[in-house]
Amino acid sequence: ASSKFQLRAAVAAAGRLDGSIWQDNLEWVRDQSLIALALAMSGQAGLGRTILARLLREFIGDDGAPMDSSRFRPWQESEVDQNGVLLFALESYVNWTGDLDLVSECWDRIAKVADFPLRPVFRHAASGLLLNRREFWERHGAHGLRPGMELAHQLFMVMGLRAAGRLADRIGRPDRATAWAEAAMDLRKAMLKDPVFSLIDNGTFIKRRGPDGRVERAIRPEPASDLPRQAPLFGPGRHLLDPDTSSVLPVVWSFVDPGSPLAARTLASMETLWNQRWAGGGYGRYNVTSEPDSPGPWPFASLFVARAALEAGAPAKTRRVLDWLGRVPGSRAASWFEFYGPRPVPPYPQVGIIPWTWAEMITLFVHHLF
Repeated sequence: ASSKFQLRAAVAAAGRLDGSIWQDNLEWVRDQSLIALALAMSGQAGLGRTILARLLREFIGDDGAPMDSSRFRPWQESEVDQNGVLLFALESYVNWTGDLDLVSECWDRIAKVADFPLRPVFRHAASGLLLNRREFWERHGAHGLRPGMELAHQLFMVMGLRAAGRLADRIGRPDRATAWAEAAMDLRKAMLKDPVFSLIDNGTFIKRRGPDGRVERAIRPEPASDLPRQAPLFGPGRHLLDPDTSSVLPVVWSFVDPGSPLAARTLASMETLWNQRWAGGGYGRYNVTSEPDSPGPWPFASLFVARAALEAGAPAKTRRVLDWLGRVPGSRAASWFEFYGPRPVPPYPQVGIIPWTWAEMITLFVHHLF
């Protein structure tokens, strides 16, 4: 209930919403798309519509590129998963509300959103997977990330293209419906089945694979990087990318069978992220050795695991996350910080409250439980 009411309080009448209240003063297509879906799920569809219409109007470029942190990026760093999240959230909003008029009104923008990640510049020639130099948590070249294929980017674009295809069919655009459905099938097949480039290794989802087919297991920051030297990314030893909580997202959305060995192994791999360099609970968003910020647990990343656990038939793990969220500072107001831990470089106090966390909480209860 708190998540429902606080989302309504945090969104302006025009649809504006800070990605981290009191911290960023910036906006993301991904965050707001998922929030719009949560608003629709919780009976607040009008505000969800306002957000989605504004995203299509103001946060998608003429070429279909998405904004993140209120700006456009060069193609190498474009977060193409955002295109997929927006398309998926849009169809889900329509399914909850019956408001197909929004799709008809914004069709030209929607088509650009679907087509942008399918441009040849993003396609890995040998597999057809989407390739760039930015990952789900926004690390990029300065962090030592090399060009590669990111699991979350493939996942959300398959989901988004499927959604766009179904919407196209519903408004009488069968040519686009067929093209996007086929593109989604090809991308899904490469992601799950390609003998060299799939995003599965040893029966577990992996975060990222390089263009030569090798698993991208570690990163090393560029020597000239101006990132805080106190961060774990600059410590001794290897700086590992896996496990990463974004790897459970195919389980979260039943993209694969949540009861499968693949889902079970992937979920089990997350346990090394609980209490990595802290006590008291919570999952870090990924292996702390590659953290360019502060070590500490993240509420919305922890809710990824909680949602996956519920789908996979492991409710005790879900309850453990909820119990942890009930203990941390801010819990009495259901106002959770971005993460729990000290910032390495003053003056960066931990003040940012993340609306996305409220959306994750609503989705956990409505989509997975109710």
